[in-house]
Amino acid sequence: MVQRQKAKSDEWYTPVDAVMAIEPFVRPYNKIWCPFDKPESNFVKVLSKTHEVVCSHIENGGDFFSTFEECDAIVSNPPFSMRNEIYQRLFDLGKPFAMVGNMAGLFDAKKRMEMFRKYQFEMLVMYPRVKFISPDNLELNSPTYQSCYVCHGILPQKIMFTDLKGID
Repeated sequence: MVQRQKAKSDEWYTPVDAVMAIEPFVRPYNKIWCPFDKPESNFVKVLSKTHEVVCSHIENGGDFFSTFEECDAIVSNPPFSMRNEIYQRLFDLGKPFAMVGNMAGLFDAKKRMEMFRKYQFEMLVMYPRVKFISPDNLELNSPTYQSCYVCHGILPQKIMFTDLKGID
């Protein structure tokens, strides 16, 4: 499958506090692939302090569906408009992963429901709502839905909760 360009509304960046929420759980992994990230991404900045991080982004020729970076785990904020295809590819790769997700829409599609029934997964629910950063860094957007990390092979429990620090 060739990755299509993401919808314009898909391009929102994850704040440091939301990256820090998953960081303790990815500490055991040496090499992390951030397949939807540019070098200036907060995932890359934060995780590269303690891990070897490889990042790729569609704008830089990084096609998630046709490339694979050898890694121990995969961590990112994927485009929501492509989540069915992305989750399927992640499960097919068989690597531990943690992806920022939309809790409100997580189980609303038949294909995703079947995937989550078939594969083991965990959730890290973040509170309060994540304030995502616009591409021009001029706007914080707190969406109408709660965000979480959808994980596979990362968390010690099926569902966990975390408070984001520094976010009102």
